[in-house]
Amino acid sequence: MAKSRLERSNSPEEIDFYYLDLIRYRPLSDQIAKDFDVWHESPQILIIENGACIYDESHTGINMAEILTSISR
Repeated sequence: MAKSRLERSNSPEEIDFYYLDLIRYRPLSDQIAKDFDVWHESPQILIIENGACIYDESHTGINMAEILTSISR
């Protein structure tokens, strides 16, 4: 549901979005959670800027308007 909502939104060209299949790549997902000190949830979106996680949201909280707000600060 969250992925579908994002796909239907207009995404800014300056952001690269990557989808990680957590079932297939669980060790990588665990490493990302550790490296960026975030609690792993699914679905989840992280915005990484200059090596730091500046935004972390999951489930129904995921929406493009908040993502855009977080990157325009």
